[in-house]
Amino acid sequence: MKRLFFAVMLLVAFAFAEAALSVSKVGGIDYAEGGVSIERSGKSIAAPDIGEPIFSGDLIRTQGDGMLVIALDRITGLQGNVTVKAGSSVYIALDELRDEPRTRIQILTGAIGSKVSKLAGSPTVTVTTSSVVMTVRGTEYEVVVSINADDASPSAQQATLVACAESEVSVSDGQDEVEVPAGKALEKRPGERFRLIPVAVSSVESFGERWIADEISAFKADAPRAIADYANRYTELSARFAAAYEPFQKSPTPKKWADEDQAGTKIDSLDPEALREDKEIAGYLFNIKKVLFVFERVYYRVDEISDVIAGTEDEKAMVRPGQTAGDFLAKVKVERDSLAAKVARYRYIETLYRERNPGGDAFSSDDDFFGSSSGF
Repeated sequence: MKRLFFAVMLLVAFAFAEAALSVSKVGGIDYAEGGVSIERSGKSIAAPDIGEPIFSGDLIRTQGDGMLVIALDRITGLQGNVTVKAGSSVYIALDELRDEPRTRIQILTGAIGSKVSKLAGSPTVTVTTSSVVMTVRGTEYEVVVSINADDASPSAQQATLVACAESEVSVSDGQDEVEVPAGKALEKRPGERFRLIPVAVSSVESFGERWIADEISAFKADAPRAIADYANRYTELSARFAAAYEPFQKSPTPKKWADEDQAGTKIDSLDPEALREDKEIAGYLFNIKKVLFVFERVYYRVDEISDVIAGTEDEKAMVRPGQTAGDFLAKVKVERDSLAAKVARYRYIETLYRERNPGGDAFSSDDDFFGSSSGF
């Protein structure tokens, strides 16, 4: 049952938020270098300037030469910063848990580092990867996800490294929960138990960098096989995403909502037509989210792979009949803008749903996977 609980937590970790803080400012850019972009409400902000605000729901992406430092806003209940390292794709959101602010960070690729302290009350920070959910009590830590995916894992889990420099962090994989004190790193590989590794507090960042380098070396050792697996996953998930997105795209309701939002139309949440639209949109969002949770990880991981094998002989390796690794990566690149636009549209309408339904859950279901009453 713990496995079920963890699967549910991972799937819905970013699927809902209490709407009071759904569009709040999380912080602002304190420093940026190299290739950095922010995806927000269907738009891409390239090369954002220092001082640019970061809002709840933003997707932050850094290229291989990029880095972004976010100074957290007081509304988070925290003082300090979050650093999005090179080659990363990270969602950041803010909501409330028991009337206290909760900052949530979802790492799709790459790594983050953070050094924060509480201002008042009991604000919380959770960090989610494909294999762990982490509650932060520490003030300085780093979280890194591997370029490699577990072939046997339906959710394409990657190994995760959590290194703590001050205080401690609590990490769960749905079966075990481990406290990671300062001076320790925790490694979680798919299908394996947690492993604690001693690390000098002064070298937490460099330890994470070496771990990433080792993971890339392991990937390169058999890149064609790994890319073939990603190609199969991408093809399957792309088809599933298209099937889930089609009725959402054909419906006139998302455009109606967007038009009303642009016009500043006040919505009566008890109006029968509004209630019908809420139910319709909730179904679309739920079906898309079930696929998108895994698909985004695979999609952004392919971008990471492209950087690693660019200009190498691995681009010529056959990953399936008639398709080389280079062909597959080029195909994904061609589809990138269309997919990004669809995901942005989905997340925009998701935000509007939250605003129209304060405290509501767009993703409840009678399906046993989500609605089991047998307890966790």
